[in-house]
Amino acid sequence: MEPKAPSECQITPTLTSKLADMYTDKASGSSTNRAESNDEEMDIWKLLRDVQFVGSSSMSWKERKALENRNVVNLGGKTPKKHRVPLSVGKVAFKNRQQREHEKLQEEQILGLFKRNKSSRAVNRKPEERVLKTSEGHFKKGVLNVKHLLEPATTKGSELNRQKVSKGKRKGSGKKKGHKKRR
Repeated sequence: MEPKAPSECQITPTLTSKLADMYTDKASGSSTNRAESNDEEMDIWKLLRDVQFVGSSSMSWKERKALENRNVVNLGGKTPKKHRVPLSVGKVAFKNRQQREHEKLQEEQILGLFKRNKSSRAVNRKPEERVLKTSEGHFKKGVLNVKHLLEPATTKGSELNRQKVSKGKRKGSGKKKGHKKRR
């Protein structure tokens, strides 16, 4: 009798144990388990999709259309454009929204909650305005004071009020000749 040639699934004794482990039934069994679990997951997703389509008969027109659009996007299609509102309807909705915002602002003012307006942000300056000019500012004791130029622009009335307000305690005019110091 001639010795039989080893089949592909049999292990030859010359292989190391690490290589032999690759060809054992355990390894092939675990890969089939993974494949089965992937198949089960795919089956579950297919079932869920089928349930959605069966349930779509009881859906409203909007829900059914949204489901169709989602499926188109999942298949790689373009998203549909949103529905445009006619001007006659849109104007009314816009006015109502503005009225609600105005009422909300009034309530916040009454409650003492104030939000910063978008218009109150610092104005973007031109590159020419960012550069300090030697012709502007207050020159005193060898120092050019331009701090007021770096602050955001304000109205003229508030600048006058700011100049009138002095910091700290005012000095007395001192003792006058022939007069007693007033208390």
